[in-house]
Amino acid sequence: MKRAFQSFYFLLFFLITFSVECQISLSKVSSFQINSLLDVSIVDYSPKNDLYLGFINSPKGERIVLIDQNGKIIANERLQGEGPNQYVSHLNCMGFSEDGNIWLQTVTHLFRYDTSLQKLERIPFQSSVKLQIYGRKEVFPFFNQSGQDALFSFITNPSGSNSYVPNAPFNKDLIEIFNVGEQRIKRIAPVSDRSISSKLDESLQSSMYFIVYAVDRNKQKLYLTSRMDNEITVYDLNSGRLDSRINIRHGDFDLLNQNSISVKDLKSSGREFLSSRNHKIYSLKGGLVALDYVTEIPEGIFQQKKMMDPKYSNIMDPDYHKLIFFDLEKQLTDDISVPKNGELRAVLPGQKLLFKIIDPEVEEDFITYEVYQAVRK
Repeated sequence: MKRAFQSFYFLLFFLITFSVECQISLSKVSSFQINSLLDVSIVDYSPKNDLYLGFINSPKGERIVLIDQNGKIIANERLQGEGPNQYVSHLNCMGFSEDGNIWLQTVTHLFRYDTSLQKLERIPFQSSVKLQIYGRKEVFPFFNQSGQDALFSFITNPSGSNSYVPNAPFNKDLIEIFNVGEQRIKRIAPVSDRSISSKLDESLQSSMYFIVYAVDRNKQKLYLTSRMDNEITVYDLNSGRLDSRINIRHGDFDLLNQNSISVKDLKSSGREFLSSRNHKIYSLKGGLVALDYVTEIPEGIFQQKKMMDPKYSNIMDPDYHKLIFFDLEKQLTDDISVPKNGELRAVLPGQKLLFKIIDPEVEEDFITYEVYQAVRK
């Protein structure tokens, strides 16, 4: 009896400690509006320049934009083309360099521009993973190996892409890194490291290649998961070593609790995927990591929304997005709802998050962004 009481009080103490010490809330700290009839998507922020970097998918082609803290567009150029200051291929990734310049990455080339959007450098690179993404841009995943500028490196395959090929070996690496100084490719993170692989039958093997990741340049770590996964694996970007595993306790991803998962267990409507899935990972300062995942939408509700808006997708619906926060060892929170009509777009200094506000019921001639602080209670 005494042992039972001791176990009960230990469990109670653990639960109270976890709930008090490990809760995080989002607190709005500022907002700004961008006057534009076209959609402006922000991808990155530079504390050195105090500028946002984004893009516009205009009827005449892709445009790169720079925006100040007040929402004023200070640079707006169509850089895709065949001119001397342009790039030919569609962009996969974009982001600020540590010195405030701009990186633009296509499937075969990396370009460096200044904040006047003038080309400074063109770097060709080899890659076995020639994947093109459309309709969006990922933040450019670069780092300096061992902290040395001469070992500037970046990941060639963007987060949110799928590099699966039929009959791929089980030890195939998911991440390809190109070292610019040495002109050398390194591959890390074999698919065999994914613990979820033991639950997936052959019909779902490709899902493990649908990578979702973030780079922590300060700690030189890679946080990696896949679209259908219940853990984040942490890799050392210098050695390629698997350092640790962080379990994910989704609030609404019951499929992962099954002993065996096949394609028949997934919910869909035509070509639309309705089941829960991991969407993005963000690395914040101080070792804080945020997972953005999409929860399952019932088919009846999906069909209703599709009738009202033929372009509807729950991946673009903030009502079906949840955030979970982690440190480098464990999960810190349960599911956290995103701000109303908020779509998480970028990480800012000081553990802040930038949300784009999307209200499909209101047509406006400006785009609203809001900044939220991740606050530990």
